[in-house]
Amino acid sequence: MPISPPSEALLDQSPMELMQLFGRMRSFTDRAVFRGTLPAIWQCSDESQSIKKALFGYVYNCPSFNLGRVGALLDPTRLATAAHHGHDLVIIGGSHVGGEEHDGIGYIRRIHDKIAPCCGMLKRMLDPYLQVYQRASQLIKLSRDEETVRIEIPYKYLFQKPAGEAPRIRLRRERLIGGEAIGEGSLGKVYPLHPELAARSPQLLMALGSKPEPIGDLLHPDTFSFSKILERDSHEPKNMLEVSVYEFLPEIVTTQHPHRRLCNVNTWRQFHRIASYITDSFDGVGRNIFVLAGLTIDHSIRHNSFVPQFGFWMERGRTLDARYYGPADIYDLLAQQPVYRPPVTFLEYAGIS
Repeated sequence: MPISPPSEALLDQSPMELMQLFGRMRSFTDRAVFRGTLPAIWQCSDESQSIKKALFGYVYNCPSFNLGRVGALLDPTRLATAAHHGHDLVIIGGSHVGGEEHDGIGYIRRIHDKIAPCCGMLKRMLDPYLQVYQRASQLIKLSRDEETVRIEIPYKYLFQKPAGEAPRIRLRRERLIGGEAIGEGSLGKVYPLHPELAARSPQLLMALGSKPEPIGDLLHPDTFSFSKILERDSHEPKNMLEVSVYEFLPEIVTTQHPHRRLCNVNTWRQFHRIASYITDSFDGVGRNIFVLAGLTIDHSIRHNSFVPQFGFWMERGRTLDARYYGPADIYDLLAQQPVYRPPVTFLEYAGIS
């Protein structure tokens, strides 16, 4: 069985305000006796993430080291450089999404007063897959003829083409049809609907008549996959993101909030990249390392909140004893910590009198 990211129900924790979040992280690392602590962050290069980065450094009294790129892509090898700038490491990262959602996409108001998708990089990567899926969910039709529920599949989906530069949908016909073709439709062939698929939504199917209706949400992730030639050796951020989440895209495009789901899946993938790098490739002897990953919600270009989702805690370089925290556990761990308050103002921290 393939590995799949945690469900949205598990990831949908209550967001924390940034100063509360960072204050709880600081209390945890103080209690763990971190020393020479360097804060590091991987996040998108979007301007809406800048104040978050500045406040993280403020709470730890040290400007944050950058581990990320646009789209919240992580470069774990930068940890080797970070290790020369501090002793113990406290790391935060993950994707961000606009707090105002329309049609499953998160938006934010930019400085020029225009509303735009956020994260725009992930939205651009998602768009062609979402469009291909939505088109198929409208062109594949269901109807009822007396006791038989029928599915009409256009020829364009029956005649599969080789993978190309644009994404295509590939139907798993064995999960959609329940037998041989029973007729011709206006666009393709008509088959009896697979009984397991019919059992997913009996009330919807009972309401069907002889007029074909779009299959809609019944075209679920187990009934199709995508095909595309991926640029696996590319270092262009969009291509790297696409390769990282490609196998999960059928599940992503079928969710109610596909943009947010993509952000969460990307965060999950990048978190496990850094955790694996720390335990397998990084010389962390004697170092304390705490990693927190989650989703940043952008309420404006200046105001964010953060949903904690994953945690990693390695004490004094003991990789075999490192602890991993899932969504509920990392949230509980942070909630147990008091909120540390910096003893100086932000301007004083910045050396401005």
